[in-house]
Amino acid sequence: MGGLFTGIALARSGHDPTIYERSAGALESRGGGIVAQQNIRQFLSDHDIVDPAAITTRSHERRFLTESGDVERAVSETMVFTSWDALYRQLRDAFPDEQYRTGTTVTAVSPETATATIDAETERTADLVVAAEGGQSTTRAQLYPDVEPAFASYVAWRGVVDEAALPAACVEAFDGTFIFYQGADQLILAYFIPGPDGETEPGSRRLNWVWYDTLDDRDRRAIFTDTSDTERRFSVSPGRLRDPVRQRQCDRAATLPPVFETLVGETPDLFVQAIYDLTVPAMVAGRACLLGDGAFVARPHTAAGTAKAAGDATALADALANRGSVDDALATWDHTRTEYGTTLVARGKQMGDVRLNLN
Repeated sequence: MGGLFTGIALARSGHDPTIYERSAGALESRGGGIVAQQNIRQFLSDHDIVDPAAITTRSHERRFLTESGDVERAVSETMVFTSWDALYRQLRDAFPDEQYRTGTTVTAVSPETATATIDAETERTADLVVAAEGGQSTTRAQLYPDVEPAFASYVAWRGVVDEAALPAACVEAFDGTFIFYQGADQLILAYFIPGPDGETEPGSRRLNWVWYDTLDDRDRRAIFTDTSDTERRFSVSPGRLRDPVRQRQCDRAATLPPVFETLVGETPDLFVQAIYDLTVPAMVAGRACLLGDGAFVARPHTAAGTAKAAGDATALADALANRGSVDDALATWDHTRTEYGTTLVARGKQMGDVRLNLN
């Protein structure tokens, strides 16, 4: 996603970017729901990609439930949501196929010369290399080998359910609302997102839920070992949770308000992600820069992961357009975006610790 934001922004500014994407086929959803912050919607409008209203849903009330399911309090508030797949498809369609190289892996970067080694054999040199590789960025590991993700001692269980598969009472409870429940060392929330192809009509949407849960005495290794008996460090993707792990979490849903218990129980493919914090000392090294989660990973409570990538991309294109040299532009961009990323990660830590009563 960060690569596409950057490629589109740079292309529209008169540059000639090429994106190297390691995935060989069409990308699938990487997490379901996204809060469509204002800068994401502005990006779609400014670059004539799509009318944001066509691929977003809205809630008009933030509602907090008790364990029994009663409404503890409600606040009038408008939130805008989209889905990973709907947004990705619009961005992908806006970038030329001939400049989007799938099934290619950048195996090394030389920041001094802005040279990228492709598939360990081909070298490409340009004015700038942008590494938008996400939280497991290999370029970041090369530039900052001492920077490691810090596990936050809790996880996010997640799921997406087709609206049509849910009981009418469950659909009615979430329609137009952003619902939360906070229990002992746990927090769950849910909201409607567009369907797989961006559908926003009632009946065609999906419910996206996120359940933050501390591990307590449960074994992290057991949870993050998937159906192939491979231990994953950061996440177990949909369909790869082992049956005992999935069943235990569904059983734990009995501690949630009934509407959430129903939602979790109706989810065909639960998945789980480790919550962690990541910061780099600088986003620029020579003529290479780290963008999005490749540089800073803030906890999801900030609802800013995708917005951060869009902001990084837009700011980079603006800096290159307004500064006399690439080096001056990178220095300006590095200062402002590194400061922003550092502040965002700190805010995410504070939000997570307060909401889950962590010390």
